[in-house]
Amino acid sequence: FSHVSFRYDKQDSSFVLNDMQLLIHARETTVILGPSGGGKSTFADLLIGLLSPDSGQVLIDGKPLEGSLVHAWRTSVGYVPQESLLFHETLQDNMRWALPASSEEDIWEALRLASAEDFVKALPERLETVVGDRGVRLSGGQRQRIALARALLRKPTLLLLDEATSNLDHENEQRIIEALKGLRGTMTVVFISHRHSAVECADRVVTIEGGKALSELKRE
Repeated sequence: FSHVSFRYDKQDSSFVLNDMQLLIHARETTVILGPSGGGKSTFADLLIGLLSPDSGQVLIDGKPLEGSLVHAWRTSVGYVPQESLLFHETLQDNMRWALPASSEEDIWEALRLASAEDFVKALPERLETVVGDRGVRLSGGQRQRIALARALLRKPTLLLLDEATSNLDHENEQRIIEALKGLRGTMTVVFISHRHSAVECADRVVTIEGGKALSELKRE
């Protein structure tokens, strides 16, 4: 993010993000903290190309995120939101929604990376288990781990989690955090959260507040 500013109301003089300077390092896990209304969700939408800056540039490997690069970049992002949508289909069908050509071996590997392999193997019909409307037959923590596995199935360049653990209890949040710890150094991860427990899996911690980014290096 090079001097990025953005406002939703172009007639308003106040910016949601104001002259933001931030470098996200490849193959590091960056945790984004900050209060509600501080600009975290706007940052996420700019990062994946859903919004364009009013001024400044979002650069991917030095190239402006615009034109044909936007579509290519979006297809290389794995996204896990606060509320993940599962269909009234089998677990296998829900996984293949992200990548239809995936083999069963690919699916199990993604489940393993997301700390979901054990609970899926314990289900009576394993991958053939029908999850119910919006995944109602699974717990909230199980749904989020399936959503994480589905994002990982695509082998993304960037894995973006936007408040993906905010509705989970401590135990299930820790399962997601442990899965993210296992991914450190293998892909670029941006984990947006208002919970400070998220820093356990971080290489770098950034606080977004008042439209500015305050960076803190956590680990060598």
